[in-house]
Amino acid sequence: MGYEFEDGSLISKELEKKIRKLHATVGNAVTEGRYIVFGAGSTQLLNAAVHALAADASSSPAKVVASAPYYPVYKSQTELFESAKFKFEGHTSSWMNSSSINFIEFVTSPNNPDGQLKKAVLQGPNAKQIYDPK
Repeated sequence: MGYEFEDGSLISKELEKKIRKLHATVGNAVTEGRYIVFGAGSTQLLNAAVHALAADASSSPAKVVASAPYYPVYKSQTELFESAKFKFEGHTSSWMNSSSINFIEFVTSPNNPDGQLKKAVLQGPNAKQIYDPK
């Protein structure tokens, strides 16, 4: 059983427009030029994002990192869905001066439990971010 819209897609264009409008109005996320990803649960979405951002042709796996406090599933799902393309490598601060390495950084914003808005720690062409509002 599946759900399909009149245009043959599996994603509601109307829902996507409303999500973009909401974020533009509130100002809490940039959606222009970005994909809106839908899923049945956060573990599936996080895993799909890590797979999508990990380079296929890299000689070494992308290092998946996060700044504490972070959602423990970042580590467990990265290890559970084991891949030669990525590996969980712990806290972001351990990798601050490693600009030549491929990174996927989980950014929990707003953070739990303090509600602080966080920004990515790692910058540069080899650093990719997944923003997760836990």
